[in-house]
Amino acid sequence: MDDDIFDRIANLEDELEDIGYIEGLEAGKIIGRIEGREMGCDNGLSIGRDLGFYQGWVQQWLRTAAVRPGLVPERVLKKLTALQSAIDEVPMANGEGADFGDRLKAIQLKFKAASAMLGINAAAELPTSTLSY
Repeated sequence: MDDDIFDRIANLEDELEDIGYIEGLEAGKIIGRIEGREMGCDNGLSIGRDLGFYQGWVQQWLRTAAVRPGLVPERVLKKLTALQSAIDEVPMANGEGADFGDRLKAIQLKFKAASAMLGINAAAELPTSTLSY
């Protein structure tokens, strides 16, 4: 009988460690989901705001080019169309292979190139909350 009590005491540390591990794992899953959701909302908001800026900017220039033919040179129109295509290809859901960072960098580069071709200071045009992708 005394051996049984001592065996239990000797195994108590292992049992409590196992229980703590399981409880910690479950708590970590819950906290991880909450933190992930918060980070996703924050980053998603910034990405959406930036994409909205680029979308509005390129649409306005394309509308202006349609209303006033000859105002925007053909090579700039091609760059604007490429920018519009890059924006349209950004997935609206965060699935595997979404690659938001690379896509947004490509959009930024196209925007800067189109701005330069139009003689516009891109830094003055950029939204103040632009992420560093």
